Order: sequence, then C-alpha cells, then structure tokens
Amino acid sequence: MSKKQDEQWGSRLGFILAAMGMAVGTGNIWRFPRIVGSNDGGSFLIAYTIANLIWVVPLLMTEMGIGKTTRLGAIGSFRDFYGEKKTWLGGWITLVCAAITFYYAVVFAYALRYFVFALQGAIKPGFDSVELWEGFVGNPAQTIFFQAIAVILTGSVIYRGVKGGLEAVAKIAIPTLFACLIGSSIWALMQPGAAVGLKFLFVPNWQAFGTSKLWLNAFTQAAWSSGAGWAMMLTYANYFKKNEDIAVNSFMITFGDAVGAIIAAMAVLPTVFVLAATQAEAVEALSAGNIGLTFIYLAQLFPTIPGGNIIAIVFFLALSLSALTSIVPQTEVIVRNFINAGFDRKKATIIVCLGVFILGIPSAYSVDILNNQDWVWGIGLLASGLLFALAVYKYGVDRFRTEIINKSSDIYVGKWYNYCIIMFPMMLAIVVGWWLWQSITWHPTNWWNPLLVDSFGTVIFQLIITGIVFYMMNNWFIKWIKRPNEKFKNELKV
Repeated sequence: MSKKQDEQWGSRLGFILAAMGMAVGTGNIWRFPRIVGSNDGGSFLIAYTIANLIWVVPLLMTEMGIGKTTRLGAIGSFRDFYGEKKTWLGGWITLVCAAITFYYAVVFAYALRYFVFALQGAIKPGFDSVELWEGFVGNPAQTIFFQAIAVILTGSVIYRGVKGGLEAVAKIAIPTLFACLIGSSIWALMQPGAAVGLKFLFVPNWQAFGTSKLWLNAFTQAAWSSGAGWAMMLTYANYFKKNEDIAVNSFMITFGDAVGAIIAAMAVLPTVFVLAATQAEAVEALSAGNIGLTFIYLAQLFPTIPGGNIIAIVFFLALSLSALTSIVPQTEVIVRNFINAGFDRKKATIIVCLGVFILGIPSAYSVDILNNQDWVWGIGLLASGLLFALAVYKYGVDRFRTEIINKSSDIYVGKWYNYCIIMFPMMLAIVVGWWLWQSITWHPTNWWNPLLVDSFGTVIFQLIITGIVFYMMNNWFIKWIKRPNEKFKNELKV
C-alpha cells in the first residue's frame, strides 16, 4: 500500500471524539427531542437503549472489524471480505451514504444560515419566523450559496487528512458542541414549567411497551442517529492502530451518541413546554417535523425570552457544529474509495466535494426534493445494515466474533453478538416493512407514484434502479479499487 494510505489516528481520544461527532448530528438535536417527546418519553428511552444494544453496537463492531481487517473503503472491503461477486454491494452502500451527503450539505447550509441570522439579530421580537424561513428557502441564490460554504468547510477538514483534519477538528468541535448543548439545557431547566418537559422526557408509560409504534420508532432513531450501516465506522477503522479495541470503541460511541441525544432533548423539550402557551400547543410543535420545530417554532420562541438572541446564537452554533461533525465522515466514506482507487487525498477531496455540491443543488433548490431524498435513502441506509450482516454470515459469525472482534479487546464479546447479527434480517423486515406500509396508508390511491415525495413507489423505483446499475458495474468496481498487498491477502485467508 502507498504511504498516503497509511494514515492513522493520533490517539484513541481523537478517534472517539471524531466518531462521536459522526454519531451526534442534527438528528440528535432536532429529531430525537420530538421523537422521544411524542413516544411516551421514558418508555422510549428504555426501548431506544435496547435498540442500541442489539442493533447499533453489533453493527458498529461489524463495520469496525471489516474496516480494520481490510484497510479499504466500502467497495474494496466487500470485494476482499465478502467476495468479488459482491463488490457492487460495497459500491451501493457508498452510494447510499453519498446520496445522504448530497442533501445533508443542504441541512448544514440551513443551520449555518440561521446561525448567521442569529448573529445579525434577525431573530428578534415581532419577526415572522415563517416569512423568514420561506424567504430563505424560496431564494435559490441564498440556499446554494450557503450550501457551497457548507461543502467548502467540509472539504477543508478532509483535505488536511486524518490527524490534521478529522481528528484536529473533532477535538475542538465536539467539546464545543457539548458545551453549547449543556449550556442550553441548563438554561431550559432553570425556567418555570420546565418540569413538564422533563416529565415527557423521563417518565415512562408502562403500557406503551406493548405498542409497535414505540419499538419501531426506537429502532429507527437508533439506526439513523448512530451512523451504523453508513460505512463511516468501516472507513474510520481503516486508520486504526493494530491493537485498537473494537468492542470498547463501539460501546463508547453508542453511549456518547445517546448522551448527546438526551442532553439535546433536555434543552429542546423543556424549552418548547416553557415557551408554549399551552401544553397542547407544545405537543403540536413537537409534531411539526424537523424543519417546522427547529427553523419555525423554536426560532419564533427564542426572542420571547430575556437573552433569547444569545440562546438562539448558541443553539444554531450547536446545530451547525453537529452538522459539520456528521457530514465530514460521510464525505470521507466517498473520499476513501477514491484513495483506494489510486487518487491522492487532496485530489480525491476536490473531486468528491465538487460532486457533493453539484448533486446537492436539487435539494438546495427545493425542500420537497430534500424531503424525498431523506425518505428514500433513509430506508436505503437500513438496508445497508443488512448487507454488513450478510458479509459476516459469509465469513462466519462466530469466527468473526472470536478472530476479529475479541482478538484485541479489553472486554469479552459473547455469543449475544451472534444472536443479534442473525436477527438482523427479521428486525430489518419489520422496521422497513412498517415504514413502507405507512407510506401506502398516506397515499392509498396512488402509493405507486414515484413522483410523490414520500410514496412507496418512489422508494422502490430509486432503490431498484440504482441497485441494477451498480450490479451491472460490478466488474468495473473490482478493477477500479487497487489490490492490497499479498501479506494482507494471505492474512485474510487464514
């Protein structure tokens, strides 16, 4: 392998912070609070914890194990670990992550714009939050401009490499992000009426454990929030030192992601209940969706409190940092494959970031297109998790656990890992099936229409078309990724 491919994390702390940045994203700040608030609070937290243990942790271990073993991105890893005929699956996983990155850059742009709005004092008493939002997203020149800034910021981090870019930025961004969230939560908890929000967050409704809605939302949130199945952990594991602990790292990342989500909920939920006129109005705000809750409802409420402009600045700074620390590893997934194909990091970064910008313009131009892509590729992401499980089936689940996970682990991973991986197809079928069934109930007469934002038809059409295209490109993928050295090939066969 070339010297360019021998980059490593400088320390475990640096990796953990970068990995936590990957997991603690905008989904923790704007999605988790409303999901936990509308799914029986404490009951959801318990179900969410179980989902993390039987879905997220095993999947992170799987990604890390494959990435550490092959030292290749998703395409090369599936070729050498799963078999040449399955190389296209690694390409499809990369595509799913890339497709999410295209529109995630626009989400990053939204956060940046509102951070600037807060700095400019635009979020002030008496302003119309709906008009501000519609004026921004209805002006493609603005959305594309901030999308470009988001992509440039992302590229500038990746361009500097592992230690100088990914690790260095994480050491600054993650502590700052948590400081912003903790500061916001402390303010929220000090307000009169905050206890109502805390009740929604922590008090369980024991009857809710018998409802499918609670468990399906818990598994969906865990899968999306953690980054499991995106190939980000596989990619980051390429830069592991030989004795890096896969098991401990997986638990630490999952724990850090959950803590970040709960702190964000402690900031957002009490704020919504404190500032809403009635409890019914607060519940209505939580059902307003990610964009409605964050850029319309909370933006409208911040100016109604003393020092609200400062709170708005801190909140949207945290949202921007969470978007940055998440989009960086997403983009690195794509860049790593180009590096494996023989490109140097700088050239690969420029090519990939240019592609991310161009292919993200449709989502910057239209919120409907962004929502459609979020719907389609969110389901594709869940399918990616199954593909990692299939690769382990081929290798041997117990062999993978004993020879790769436990080989350099400070804690022993028992056969519970085997059971979780074996159950992946069933869990995936239930969660994805539930989502697709929901989409049919939303559009009972034209669920098949691929032009609708959130239809069953648009999911099937886009996923199947891309799957066929990538299957046909399998031989090209095999040749495009450079071969690893013979020593590695022999080790993998043992």
